[in-house]
Amino acid sequence: MRDGTSVSNQVTPTTKSGGASRAGVVLDDKPPSQSFGQVLTQPKASYSRGQTATAVFRGGHPKNDFRTQRSFLEVQRKEGSQWVTYLTDRDWDTSYTWKREGASYSRTTVDWRIRGDVPAGTYRLVQTGDWTNGWNGKVSPYTGTSQEFTVN
Repeated sequence: MRDGTSVSNQVTPTTKSGGASRAGVVLDDKPPSQSFGQVLTQPKASYSRGQTATAVFRGGHPKNDFRTQRSFLEVQRKEGSQWVTYLTDRDWDTSYTWKREGASYSRTTVDWRIRGDVPAGTYRLVQTGDWTNGWNGKVSPYTGTSQEFTVN
């Protein structure tokens, strides 16, 4: 392409796994006192530009739904009395990290690296996902929303 030559449209993409499919998620679990989407670690009350806002949630395995047309996270900005999506996991300044705890618990972390040109205001972090019921295999959505915080 760099040299101006055409690219064949008959190339078949390959996968890292060599075409083998991976097993699905058998179940997601949580401690009895918690719920899916529950915020385990809230963000601080305020941040300055250049800092990173973080929230940790009780989540489900991301393989339950890859959310290819949706997002695992949103940074929402308060405009009047409404919450408006400001960034998602498609933005360079956000990160979604999944970690398994033990055999079946999941912990998800949402990070937002606050750039210098971010408008001052009130924000919150939202994490969405799906969890698999171990009794019947049903996959159900969940949403977790952090407390609001300010960016100065």
